[in-house]
Amino acid sequence: MGEEVVEVKTLGPQGDGIAVIEGGHNVYVPRSAAGDKMLVKSHKNKQGIYRGEVVELIAGGESRVDAPCAFYEECGGCQLQHIREDVYQNWKTEQVYSALIYRDVVAKEILPAVFVPARSRRRASWSVVVQGGEVKLGYNQQRSHKIAEIDECLILCPELDQKREASKPYLKRLLREGKRGNVFMQMADDKTEMLITGELSSRKGVMDLAIMEAVAELAQNVDLARVSWRVKDSHTPNVMIERDPFIKKFGRLQVALPPGAFMQPTVQGEKTLVDAVMHGIHSNVSKKRPRFADLFSGSGCFAGSMVERGSVDAFEFAEEPIALLAKAAGGIGISAQERNLFERPLMVKELAVYDAVIFDPPRAGAKEQAEQLAGSKVPLVIGVSCNPKSFARDAQTLVQGGYTLQSLQCVDQFVYSNHVEMVGVFTR
Repeated sequence: MGEEVVEVKTLGPQGDGIAVIEGGHNVYVPRSAAGDKMLVKSHKNKQGIYRGEVVELIAGGESRVDAPCAFYEECGGCQLQHIREDVYQNWKTEQVYSALIYRDVVAKEILPAVFVPARSRRRASWSVVVQGGEVKLGYNQQRSHKIAEIDECLILCPELDQKREASKPYLKRLLREGKRGNVFMQMADDKTEMLITGELSSRKGVMDLAIMEAVAELAQNVDLARVSWRVKDSHTPNVMIERDPFIKKFGRLQVALPPGAFMQPTVQGEKTLVDAVMHGIHSNVSKKRPRFADLFSGSGCFAGSMVERGSVDAFEFAEEPIALLAKAAGGIGISAQERNLFERPLMVKELAVYDAVIFDPPRAGAKEQAEQLAGSKVPLVIGVSCNPKSFARDAQTLVQGGYTLQSLQCVDQFVYSNHVEMVGVFTR
């Protein structure tokens, strides 16, 4: 389609502005704000959705502000730096509330939302390529595979940002010229790990002496506890060097995490989610030594604190995290079991022994497990989610089964993105 002048009416669920083009079609325009008047070039994608590209911003709306990051225009790492803070925060929480309203679910109490500040993210993934002897390491440009070279990242905690920059000379020695790869880094308490994905620069693409020397210098000079490597995302990482055990503390647990293991992206965000879960337990469970189920437990983020109140049965479908959790949990009241809860949810009869169930599924939600919970008599269910739509669907299932959504809290630890998390406390 051609170019036309439009006015953005509102923000859509992915953070893109929505305007109406000729023919009455909605067009989704990235990095636009309500009230923006702009010249847009639009096209229809394979899914039949109209996407717009800003040719010229004619006049900014009242909710538009200057982005605080100097690299915002070229970098695709953030989506919403150009939105006024109060509008941004209201939009985030509204994604959760509107999803629940659509499903006819109403919370009895809305707790104050928590917004984690910038410069707080402790895990990140960057695209990397060595070209002409120089290292390009950064996020992809918006809707592009081109790498945006940045000197500083506004969302990262400063220490991680410094380590990203300091790693470049060693990545130049490690990675094959012209071959695109990926670098993932995260911090667990006071230690940092790196996971490299891509082809090594050695003649046969293996860990020869020169590669190992470069890895040793990288770990030493950038202060990395562990460096791991794999050729493709689908491969199991190989630990190249481990100067210190990469251990994360979760309450009473101290878990040795596998390379690239999932953690909450910020320290404050993790604490807020754990505190919300524990507040729900303390407020609703009076039994002296209750029994809990921690579903989709990961490496024990919630189980480590829940065990201070009662015994915990942790269930996770990923083999390595649950095995390491089982190893760390010996003798403290946590039983860790590998189980695919999508294919084999805990059934109503199995749930009968629990005083409370906590579930924290991936973005797809816990449809099958929610159906079993809805038919159970578990007095307390606490749901944690990073997807308003799947959370609302599962909440509707629980409410139709006789539960009440007692409280809801939104947690934003994905700064300047379209993602938001939530904790819901359900009681019978």
